[in-house]
Amino acid sequence: MRRVILVFFIMCFSLGVTTSLWAKEPVIGAQAAVLIDAGTGRVLYGKNHKQYRPPASTTKMITAIIGIENGNLDDIIIISDRASQTGEASLNLVTGERITLKNLLYGALLRSGNDACVAIAEYTASTVEEFVALMNLKAQLLGCYDTNFVNTNGLPAKNHYSTAYDLAQIARYGLNNEIFAQIVSTANYTITWEESNRKRVIKNTNRLLTSYYGATGIKTGTTDEAGYCLVASAKKDNRNLIAVVLKSNNRFRDAEILLNYGFNNFRNINIIQKNKLINYPSSEFGKDLYFYTGNNLTITVSDKEKINITQELQLDIDKINNNVNVNEVVGRLKYLNSGLEVGSVPILTAQEIVKNKEPCNYWKIFSDN
Repeated sequence: MRRVILVFFIMCFSLGVTTSLWAKEPVIGAQAAVLIDAGTGRVLYGKNHKQYRPPASTTKMITAIIGIENGNLDDIIIISDRASQTGEASLNLVTGERITLKNLLYGALLRSGNDACVAIAEYTASTVEEFVALMNLKAQLLGCYDTNFVNTNGLPAKNHYSTAYDLAQIARYGLNNEIFAQIVSTANYTITWEESNRKRVIKNTNRLLTSYYGATGIKTGTTDEAGYCLVASAKKDNRNLIAVVLKSNNRFRDAEILLNYGFNNFRNINIIQKNKLINYPSSEFGKDLYFYTGNNLTITVSDKEKINITQELQLDIDKINNNVNVNEVVGRLKYLNSGLEVGSVPILTAQEIVKNKEPCNYWKIFSDN
C-alpha cells in the first residue's frame, strides 16, 4: 500500500513554566496502582500496574456492564438456589424471590452482593459458566489481555486475576454507559422486591463518594489475598480521572492522593476537532483535494511539559488512485509531541475523487466548521 506523508505544520508552545523539574510523584502504600485520564487514556502514574493480582469485588464492574448491555432493567428475575446459596457479601436473596435486574445491579455495585452477581449471570446467559466466558470475551475486546475471570463476583479462585491497568480500562469503558455511571455514583439506594413488602436500604461501600469532592464512583473490593482494593473515579474541570489501588492499607487515602496528583499536575489540550476541513494540493490530480477529520483529538500533558506538536497527513494514495466516494477513510492525521506519537484521527474524503473529473463539491458542507 503506497502512502504519502506530509508534515504540513509545526506548533510549538509550552504550558505553564517550562522546566526540567517534574512534579513529585505521589507516595502511596498500595502494592499496585494506576492513574489514568478517562478521556484520553493517558497513564499519569503507575506502580506495578501490569502485575497480575486478584481483583476481588472490582470484578463486579464487568459483570454489571454485561448485564446492562444485554438486559432490560425492568425485567423480573426469579432467584435460583445457586444464587441464594452464594456466600459472604450478599443481599440475602432467597430462592424463588422475584426482583428486577435494576435492583440486582444496584445490589452488586453498591452492596457488593455476590448472590446478586450470580442472579445477573443466570438471567443474562444460559449458565453462570457461559456468562463468565462472556466476561472474558468482553475483557479481550476492551484490550484487557492480562485479565482472566473464573467467577462473576471476585470470590477467591485459582486463575482469577487482573491488573490495575486492565481494571482502569474496564472502568473507563463502563463510565461511558449512562446506567453504569449513574449506579456507581449513587451513595445510598433502597432495594425493593416484587410482590413483597420487603425493602432494604443499602449504602455504597465506596466512601469517597461522600468524602472526596467530584467523586463519581466506582467499586471497592476486599479479600484476604487481594487485600483492600478500590477503583475510584472523579470529575473536575471537565476532566475525568480513574485511580486503581490494589492491596492497600488505606485504599481511600491512596486513591485521593492519586486523584489530587492528576488534577493538580496535568491538563488536557484540544488538538483537532471533528469535521475539520483539510485542503490538499495534488499535482497528480491537477487540482486541490478536500478531506475532513473523522474524530476529535484531545491529549493530556503535564503542566510543566514542553509541547512541540507536529502534524503529519498520511494518505493512502493507492486507494485514492482507484477513485473513492465521499465519506471514505483514506488515511489519518497523526500528531507527535517532540517526535513521539500522541494520537491520530481518521481522514475521510469530503468529495468524490475521480481522475480527470471535477470533484463533487460535497466538501462545502464542512467549510464553515
